[in-house]
Amino acid sequence: MQETTETTPPSQRPRRGGLRRWLRDLRPASDRLVAGGSLSGLLLRRLRDGVIVLLLVVTVIFFLAHVVGNPALVFAPVDATDEHIAKLHRQFGLDRPVAERYWEYLVDLSRLDFGESTFQQRPAIDAVVEALPSTVYLTVVGLAAAAVLGVVPGIVAGARARKPFDKASNLLSVTALSVPNFWLGLLLILLLGVQLGWLPTSGRFETASIVMPALTLGIVHGGRIFQLVRSATFEEMSKPYVTVARSKGLTEWNILRRHVVRNTGVTTATIVGWEYVRMWGGAVFAIEYVFAWPGVGLLTIEAAHKHDFFVLQAAVIIAGAFVIFSNLLIDMGYQFIDRRITAS
Repeated sequence: MQETTETTPPSQRPRRGGLRRWLRDLRPASDRLVAGGSLSGLLLRRLRDGVIVLLLVVTVIFFLAHVVGNPALVFAPVDATDEHIAKLHRQFGLDRPVAERYWEYLVDLSRLDFGESTFQQRPAIDAVVEALPSTVYLTVVGLAAAAVLGVVPGIVAGARARKPFDKASNLLSVTALSVPNFWLGLLLILLLGVQLGWLPTSGRFETASIVMPALTLGIVHGGRIFQLVRSATFEEMSKPYVTVARSKGLTEWNILRRHVVRNTGVTTATIVGWEYVRMWGGAVFAIEYVFAWPGVGLLTIEAAHKHDFFVLQAAVIIAGAFVIFSNLLIDMGYQFIDRRITAS
């Protein structure tokens, strides 16, 4: 008796890896979009991560204010009665479930509704937006000063390691890193403003008012930029291709200009960009307070002193969003510095 065997047509046979392809097809379109190896994929991943970080920031602020703390006690007068505090509880919605308050909080933030400033009697977002250009102006000028004081001397010191210029500049950079920024600001006020009378000591009333705050930021952050750029340049100068270039008769200047500076460009950009983010991490707040510079830092400190919670909340969230946006710009600038970079 002859047995017959059924054969499945090739078009109907299960393909190898079908489960993997099926799972891949189930991935959201956004995940497939950001998973690519292009620069746009890298930027989309950074943007997605930034949104997640910002959501975590606003969540922490909410729970610190509404769960750990008690906003009603902040706004209540010292001699407030229990009835008055209970009325404030109802006014701020503290008698409702936490999940409901959190959802309403996110909806308000999506409409840029941060609440009303209790002392300025206007929307908190207006106060922060009004102060934001002054802080951006100060940080950009301060970063330019830090780059001038740190990048070029760092490259020269790294190329001429253990020479007198390297030793002197290294000593100055360590000194700049060791000095607290607020103390350096007070020292500049005493020397350049009070003793010599060359520059205004506080406020933003004339063009020269930016010099001392920006110089303070430039000295402190320039010292760190110098140290890192010097190390990167020194390491690059120790590589074999530099020895080969010297054997071919290239001068030190041509080696630096054609090879070393180009190969350390991404590292330098990362260092400078990170220092800009560090300024927003607290340094610019102290400098604005010392020099009475009308920016977000001074506004935040005054809001904390006056218990103006809504202005404080708006300032922290907007500063966090600005840091995320700055990191995105740094990532975009990498490919312009070195075309060989791909978002793998």
